[in-house]
Amino acid sequence: MKKIIAAFLVSLGFFTSCMDVLDKEDLKSISSENVWTDPVLCTAYVNALYTYIPGWDNSLADASDEATGGGGWTDGTVTPDNLIKWTDKDPLKNENKTYDWFWPYDRIRYANIFIRNVQDKSLTTIDADLAGRLALEARFVRAYLYFELVKRYGGVPLITEPQEQSDDLMVKRASTKACFDFIIGELEDCAAALPDSYEAADLGRVTKGAAKAFLGRVWLFRASKQFNPTDNNELWRTAYTVNKEALTYLQNQGYELQPDFGQLFLDEMNKEVVFAVRYVNPGRTQNRDAGVRPIKFSQNNTGGCHPTQEVIDRFPTVEGKKFTINDIRPGEDIRDLWKNRDNRFYATIVYQESVYFNEEMMLNENAENDYAYGKNVGSKTGYYSKKAIDQSLSVTDCQNSGTDFIDIRLAEVMLNYAEAAVEVGQLGEAFGMLKQIRQRAGIKETVPGDPDLAGKEYGLDPGMGQDAMRQAVRDERFVELLFEQKRLWDMRRWMIHHEVMIGQEKRHALVLTLKPDGTYDWYLFDRDNTPMKNDVNMYFLPMRRGEMTNNPNLEQTKGWENGTFDPLAGL
Repeated sequence: MKKIIAAFLVSLGFFTSCMDVLDKEDLKSISSENVWTDPVLCTAYVNALYTYIPGWDNSLADASDEATGGGGWTDGTVTPDNLIKWTDKDPLKNENKTYDWFWPYDRIRYANIFIRNVQDKSLTTIDADLAGRLALEARFVRAYLYFELVKRYGGVPLITEPQEQSDDLMVKRASTKACFDFIIGELEDCAAALPDSYEAADLGRVTKGAAKAFLGRVWLFRASKQFNPTDNNELWRTAYTVNKEALTYLQNQGYELQPDFGQLFLDEMNKEVVFAVRYVNPGRTQNRDAGVRPIKFSQNNTGGCHPTQEVIDRFPTVEGKKFTINDIRPGEDIRDLWKNRDNRFYATIVYQESVYFNEEMMLNENAENDYAYGKNVGSKTGYYSKKAIDQSLSVTDCQNSGTDFIDIRLAEVMLNYAEAAVEVGQLGEAFGMLKQIRQRAGIKETVPGDPDLAGKEYGLDPGMGQDAMRQAVRDERFVELLFEQKRLWDMRRWMIHHEVMIGQEKRHALVLTLKPDGTYDWYLFDRDNTPMKNDVNMYFLPMRRGEMTNNPNLEQTKGWENGTFDPLAGL
């Protein structure tokens, strides 16, 4: 597969034009004397800003009911002195860097510098149309980073100009509502003025459609329980309108569901991809491929994003039915558990005896390999994930994969729209989205002769009420977007994370033992045998104590050590 390299990646032309820029530590090394008069350098500056949008992060699956693990999200260790760490790949050094917490104000400052200077006609001599477009791209990146902050903390300091030493640096936290209003306003401007599309060399830059879709995502959060504690239906009506408009626009632009679910993650910038964090080797790479593969097919990694048995149970059959491990009767073959699932299952899950990297995967605990369940470096659940894994990459090359992270795709926009439609009573519209997504998954529209499916379409009752439709949309979202870094944030905005993760549901491994006759003994092992700890305070994380020492005006979040800042004030 030949990759079309996006302009914001570190390509050969980028190096030859800007070597004196990119061999520096960070953006503050760019010469202000040259950059604002040179369209190449101005574009290079924005290219670097794009690399600040978070990409692949396996830890987010472990913190949800997608996989097993969780760290600070689930073990009760988060304090103002011990926050959830954030690992990101330094785009200039192309190596991972771990931060004490997510607080990307250095990156926001670089965006602020660009936005101010590129629009200053006393500094900038590049073409006005180019300057305007690049400013909008930088504003999108800045809005994205602020949204990432709000998802975690609620209101944060809202800094929209580059600060100088002479300025008052002790900026207070803005209200959560003010932050949302700012993010929404920025994205509305981007959606109004960015181009519909780009030439091939610029694929990956934010388009009008990407801004509209991201705006729809933001409104979905704004209307959800985490940020809408009074259940103001007007917020849902706006979320419905914005997401419907985004979907209509994208479809009119030719976006569509790709027929092959598995291949859509490898055929980059295809018709389903609305916005992606782009990678290329050589240049800017990611090691998520290595981090998810079994040890035999990787280096210095033991596999991540291990799906639990509960994950497997949530995939429908091709008839649209539910079939869980509890449906396996004594004496029946456990292999029946993996038969007849929808297409997404086979594109996402590595299971016992499936073929992966041209090898039959033996994950039973008495298998003679290093990656099976129970081995020191083996599967933690009896399964592996293979979504978006490029099996053509060698053991060495997978350490520096060029596979993009699809941040927004059409199916997500459809599900965003469906969720909002449910909340405003447009159940038929929501059902229409589910039908299209399940059709692409290979689920049959009807199954004549099956009394359990009489009157159902794609396994679902078209006449279900609001509560049932809401759950159906959430269930579909889980399966469709599995391991795409959406589930943890969905659980938080719905405020179900503490309910699901703390005892109401367990995450189990499937432990298999191969017998001489070729059949299996099996049992479920509780991966959550150490009680998880979580409470409602985790929905708005604390401020770091060291940062509060640096800025005495930075109030601590309520619920954390006598905190006074209320993330819900004014919402």
